[in-house]
Amino acid sequence: MAVENRGGRRPTAPQYNPANVNGLGGNGQSGMNTDYTGFTYGMNKAVNEQRQAAPIKSGNARVVPANAPQLPEVIPLDAPTQRPGQPVTAGGRLGDGGGEEILGLPPISPVTEFDSGINTLRALYLQDPNNQDLKRMLEYVDRPGVTS
Repeated sequence: MAVENRGGRRPTAPQYNPANVNGLGGNGQSGMNTDYTGFTYGMNKAVNEQRQAAPIKSGNARVVPANAPQLPEVIPLDAPTQRPGQPVTAGGRLGDGGGEEILGLPPISPVTEFDSGINTLRALYLQDPNNQDLKRMLEYVDRPGVTS
């Protein structure tokens, strides 16, 4: 009598082979099913007809507008200096050359105007007084000696 092979889980069966799985769903053994789109029953035909009517062009999808600004050429780190008369420390607080004033940056606000973010926390808490995390943070910050 021959050995029966019906039903039951066989670990060697193709459906249990992880390399036999298809991302389109359930058709790992039968090849590529291009009609499956995940839409409801009866809608795949309309979607496939639409897809065939307007095929996607292959090739480079990156389009650069004609009026795009041209970026300067990248200078390698090991290239010789382009400013041989200017010291390396120019624009810094110490060393030869002009200081920070030659950079043309806006002045840094004094420390008295520094916002540590506490006012932002207070504003967020006013928008949502039920937020227990913000409430705990503000209780911690409002302790004496924490912020000074």
